[in-house]
Amino acid sequence: MVSQVTHEDKLNKLQRIMIRYAEQKKKPLPNGSGHILPDGWSEDFKWVLTLERKLELSAQDKRRANQLYRDYLGWV
Repeated sequence: MVSQVTHEDKLNKLQRIMIRYAEQKKKPLPNGSGHILPDGWSEDFKWVLTLERKLELSAQDKRRANQLYRDYLGWV
C-alpha cells in the first residue's frame, strides 16, 4: 500500500525545519529578557501558516514553499 503525502504533511515538515532553524539562530537580548529571531524568519513563518488554510496551493505558492524549504534546510 502506497501512502499519499499531502500538502499538509509537507507544510508541517517545513514548519518543523523552520522552527529548528530559528532555535539555532536566535540571539539573546542584551538584558536577558528574551531572544531576537533571525531576520525575515517571522514573515516567512507567518506566510507558511497561511498556507494551511488553503485547500489547493497555486504553482507560485509551491515554488515559494520549496524555496523556503531549501533556504531553511540549508543551514544544517
